[in-house]
Amino acid sequence: MDTRQAEIGDKIHFAVMAIEASAKKMRISPMEMRRRLELDCYDVMHTQSLRNVAEDVVEALRNWEAAASGGAKGGEL
Repeated sequence: MDTRQAEIGDKIHFAVMAIEASAKKMRISPMEMRRRLELDCYDVMHTQSLRNVAEDVVEALRNWEAAASGGAKGGEL
């Protein structure tokens, strides 16, 4: 495996772990989390812990869904 393929594999692995951790935090399945996010361009932040990324993903999802329904921001977990 060349360096480029390894880098892509690392990004995919990180995204999967972030989706799983975020889903667990919201008590939903990873498939439901992925469906609700329609994840296209979440920036991989290797400098942050998986816990912080999960919190960011959950907050972003709640804010997007609140905005779509005309409600207030998602706020704290």
